Amino acid sequence: METDEHAPTTLPAGVVREAHGPERLVVVWARTDLGALLATLERAGHLPLLVDPAETEDLLETAGAPALLLVESDLLDEATVAVLERVRRRSRQTRAAVVADAGAGAHGLLTALRHGLSDVVAPDDPAALEQLLPARSHHRGERVLAIGAHPDDVEIGCGATLLRHAAQGHPVSVLTLSRGAVGGPREERRREAVAAATAMSAELLMADLPDTRLEEAHEMIGLIEAVIASVAPTTVYVHSAADNHQDHRAVHAAAVIAARRVPQLFCYQSPSSRNGFAPTRFVPVEDTIEAKLDLLACYRSQSARDYLEPDLVLASARYWSRQVSHTRYAEPFEVLRASEVVGG
Repeated sequence: METDEHAPTTLPAGVVREAHGPERLVVVWARTDLGALLATLERAGHLPLLVDPAETEDLLETAGAPALLLVESDLLDEATVAVLERVRRRSRQTRAAVVADAGAGAHGLLTALRHGLSDVVAPDDPAALEQLLPARSHHRGERVLAIGAHPDDVEIGCGATLLRHAAQGHPVSVLTLSRGAVGGPREERRREAVAAATAMSAELLMADLPDTRLEEAHEMIGLIEAVIASVAPTTVYVHSAADNHQDHRAVHAAAVIAARRVPQLFCYQSPSSRNGFAPTRFVPVEDTIEAKLDLLACYRSQSARDYLEPDLVLASARYWSRQVSHTRYAEPFEVLRASEVVGG
């Protein structure tokens, strides 16, 4: 399936975009009027937000990881640099650049260089700004949709693989069918899912179907179909049918029907997977396994669950790596459908 440059972006009723994908959001730290710069961002299809540096980390909790962080050079004092460093550690895919005109002070520019900010753009130079912007989301490369029944399912099953996709520049969307209310406070679990999506630089889409009572019904199939029409993925990841949790099996069955025209469809392992889980694809994740642990650490309300313990996560990935000769860690997948055209 080729991704249509003009694919629809409307989400179905009952699905909320809790975090934006990395290709849309641009955070701007500035004191002066940057109207022309903000207009350039909007024309390029991005969402510019003028934010106080101190409020940025709270913004990431709700809006997701920005594609670009623009900092006016005169704002670069010690406190702002500290916030900048935390944002960059948390959102590895976010690119940071300095906004400076001809009258900018030398101190701010030197501070920027000392902290690795080598990209400088003038506020009245739209051509230079556009070179910093990532590609639009609907392109003809790979686009990934990972589907889970509850918050944390996707991160457990294929978090390191999704981080690998993000590192390769593939837009990633996560669809969670319930808020996980049976496993903890709904709002807390929502915030945790937003934090994990932010760390993964992914778009988070959340429905609110009843936890532990998900059914392979017309409603869920239609909902997933509508999300697929909006996201236009080339690859879908979902639960395996070989799973003891009834929600996981229902989501698998609905997604297989809804994703019938998606070129690649893979099933991930869950803590509740049965012995019948039979993977034949093993993705090397040595470069992203530690970042996966960071994703799982976002789910503080689930910290008592033994399957989230870092040593168990690492041991599982180490076990599956025996199928791949060139890595120490791997994530396993059942292959329902694969394309030689679309890479992973």
